[in-house]
Amino acid sequence: MCLMISYYGCVKKEVVNIYESEEYKTLDQKNLNSGEAIWAVACFRCHMYGTNGAVLLQEKEYWDAAASKGIDKLFESVWEGKEGEYGIMPAKGFCNLCSEEEIKNSVFYIFHLAKKVQAANKSKISS
Repeated sequence: MCLMISYYGCVKKEVVNIYESEEYKTLDQKNLNSGEAIWAVACFRCHMYGTNGAVLLQEKEYWDAAASKGIDKLFESVWEGKEGEYGIMPAKGFCNLCSEEEIKNSVFYIFHLAKKVQAANKSKISS
């Protein structure tokens, strides 16, 4: 029994691109609203304007590459904070009172929003 537990404890979880994850594909309005609320009070300050070296939503290559890290890694980066190439992502994105669920919803929302912004920019360019 112990061997079985240690074997399964060591099995590496498969990383699923956030855009291909079941959680992302089945986001409901409640989760999007929760994520948007956190975006509005915390995330937008940096990701809308590039403050503190944050990556802007329209930078498709970055968001696509980040999506390939999977929700667990992305959540961890937001929850714990992360030093990036151009700046520092503070722990919880300065949303110190946010729960794990709210932070996770905000991660899904920012990827949802990035897709919308990128599609709108693509539409403007092709017009």
